[in-house]
Amino acid sequence: MYFQTTKQILCGDYVRLSREDGDKLESDSIHNQKELIADYHQKHPELKYVQEYVDDGFSGTDFDRPGFKRMMDDAGKGKINCIIVKDLSRLGRNYIETGRYLERIFPSMGIRFIAINDHYDSAEQNGDSDQIIIPFKNLINDAYCRDISIKIRSQLDVKRKNGQFIGSFAGYGYLKDPQDKNHLVVDEYAANIVRLIFKWKLDGMSSQHIAAQLDEMGALPPLEYKRMCGLNFNSGFRAGKNPKWSVVSVNRIMRNELYTGVMAQGKRKKITYKLKESHAVDERDWIKVPGTHDAIIPRPVFDQVQKLLELDTRTSPDEDTVYLFSGFLQCGGCGQNMVKRCSCKGGKKYHYYHCSTYKNGDGCSSHLISESRLTQAVLAAVQNQVALLMDAEKIIAAVGQNAQEDYSVKAVDTQLLKLEEEVNRYQDLKTHLYEDMQEGVISREEFKDLNSRFTKQMKASQEKVVQMKEKKERLLSQKNELQPWLEGFREYRSIDHLERKVLTSIVDHITVNGKDNIEIHFRYEDEIRELLQRSEEYKRIGFAGEESEA
Repeated sequence: MYFQTTKQILCGDYVRLSREDGDKLESDSIHNQKELIADYHQKHPELKYVQEYVDDGFSGTDFDRPGFKRMMDDAGKGKINCIIVKDLSRLGRNYIETGRYLERIFPSMGIRFIAINDHYDSAEQNGDSDQIIIPFKNLINDAYCRDISIKIRSQLDVKRKNGQFIGSFAGYGYLKDPQDKNHLVVDEYAANIVRLIFKWKLDGMSSQHIAAQLDEMGALPPLEYKRMCGLNFNSGFRAGKNPKWSVVSVNRIMRNELYTGVMAQGKRKKITYKLKESHAVDERDWIKVPGTHDAIIPRPVFDQVQKLLELDTRTSPDEDTVYLFSGFLQCGGCGQNMVKRCSCKGGKKYHYYHCSTYKNGDGCSSHLISESRLTQAVLAAVQNQVALLMDAEKIIAAVGQNAQEDYSVKAVDTQLLKLEEEVNRYQDLKTHLYEDMQEGVISREEFKDLNSRFTKQMKASQEKVVQMKEKKERLLSQKNELQPWLEGFREYRSIDHLERKVLTSIVDHITVNGKDNIEIHFRYEDEIRELLQRSEEYKRIGFAGEESEA
């Protein structure tokens, strides 16, 4: 026995409740714990009540609790020298830490400890029984907490996989549905700010300028907006008296898939149930469920902005917008980015681009091209490409849906028949080849060489058969041949000058081989090629108007 019974016994009553580590029984409620301890005081009048310490909503896996800290501080000052709890699990569920308090800290401070339901009182000499039973009970409490933690995490994972929102606060642009806390609904005011951010990015604005524009129009940053809406939101970030938008918050919004209707959760994971710390989870292991709530940003727009965020988006020192060709130009010699430079001659400024590898002195050649020449060439290419596509669209629209499907499917069937005949022919050749070797017409070495060649050719034909069958399935399942991606090109039917928005909408990249040799690679190149080929086929067979003499 380490407690001095000659001293006046000054008691601190400690009660704790957590909804996270399994303390859901009515008997564990704060009210019932207080009543049990009060009844214990009545039966033991020698125990003088001094103070009550409460931790409501704090886990027992660690001792970082405000009520417990205040109690230990009072014990250190001598205000109390006895601690009473309902049972050992109220003190803590961490086997090692709870044992440390019972066996080292409390004895060294001269604190008497009483756990009522566990019939434990450190002032009584129970000998070896306490040394065995109490640690064993602590171990059970620890194991119980671990088991509850696993079950809770499993339940949360099930909710995540079902696309149910389990966060405390909805992301900016959304609110928790009043009828279902696991579902999100659009917050129209904040959603309009999100739409503006994406629109401005597509218009060529830098993230810094977007943040400045939002501040100028008086839009509150996400954290301040949540507080203004009355949400009890706390963060480690403090914006000061005049909160402003930052590049980080703008970019975070532009990278968040939440705005496309995708619920992405499980981004962080606790290291262990005993610690509050968590670590980031690789994006491949996030739990993503599409279509769980209304989208604010269409998926094509979101994907387009993601590409822009990956590009070199340097801005001029005197401008708020990104350079027209920033991130789009590649050197045809080494594949590296082209960089913009300015020179002054005769009081005039001349802008041009050249290879970054050449600029750094690492080889290659300058591949020099003036910005004005480049702009004219790209504009002409865009105008030509749009005109071709609009013409093709008219031809296909004139053909009619049924004619398109009939012709396309028949064309695929014809190719399939030829490919299947090829496969059969190579199979026959392989069979006859073996017979020729058996009869001595060819040697074993010749057989191996020819057999290998026929096998490769047959395999290539089989792969083409699979591809053509997939194409046929796509054609049969398509209800509208005029694909949505065409809308991006249709928007520029009357284009007469080049803007960055045009490039971000329809251009993938531009390869500069020299001042008179550039290649413009458009987005949806495969779709464009297929559309133009189909249009040419329709014209050839007379579908689009005049019958061909053939």
